[in-house]
Amino acid sequence: MVSEFIIVGFSNFPLPLLPIFFLLFLLMYLFTLLGNLLIMVTVKSERSLHTPMYLFLCALSISEILYTLAITPRLLTDLLSTHRTITFVACASQMFFSFTFGFTHSFLLTVMGYDRYAAITHPLTYNVLMSTSSCARLVSWSWAGGSVMGMMVTLIVFHLTFCGSNVIHHFGCHALSLLNLACGNETTSVTLGVILVCVTVLMGCSFLIVLSYIFIAAAILKIPSGYVLVFPQFVCCLWHRLYILP
Repeated sequence: MVSEFIIVGFSNFPLPLLPIFFLLFLLMYLFTLLGNLLIMVTVKSERSLHTPMYLFLCALSISEILYTLAITPRLLTDLLSTHRTITFVACASQMFFSFTFGFTHSFLLTVMGYDRYAAITHPLTYNVLMSTSSCARLVSWSWAGGSVMGMMVTLIVFHLTFCGSNVIHHFGCHALSLLNLACGNETTSVTLGVILVCVTVLMGCSFLIVLSYIFIAAAILKIPSGYVLVFPQFVCCLWHRLYILP
């Protein structure tokens, strides 16, 4: 029975390149942290930004910070270390947190699409639809949904038996890389199940996001021809209210 795994990562690359990879990933990691922290501090300090749109943007920044925190520090450590083993429990934890924050990120993007749909197509009732309590519930549901999905995928993968090779050909505890190491007749069905769950969630979120912007475009196209003269001003106002998803 496997009690720990060996993460190959970038160890197959020439040794002189590893410090370069370390600096590159470290800079990207620090810029990601700095950018998201700057968004959060700006929103908190500016009272004019205390709106649902920027609340969701802050929640998205938090999920991105936590997602990178679940993967990048371990990656940076392995780049400068010759001891690249990870325990069974630590591997399961990394997979759980990476899936949790990844799914939460997708759910929050979907909520942000709905927020823009409500703002553009129902401007008179927007404050009722997106009240503070409604926004808090949407963010909470996104985090809860991400946690449930992360736990489900992790339990599906780690209920299998790992009795062969313990070498993970990836820079982290990637689900498909781990499934390649599993033993038993259930491996194929579990692999298909994990792929189906992930693809269904991601495609579902993408569909809802695209659908919300289709409704927004349809609402814009319904503007009466008598308002053609004020259309440029309308576009300017719309541009300030409608943000592009990151």
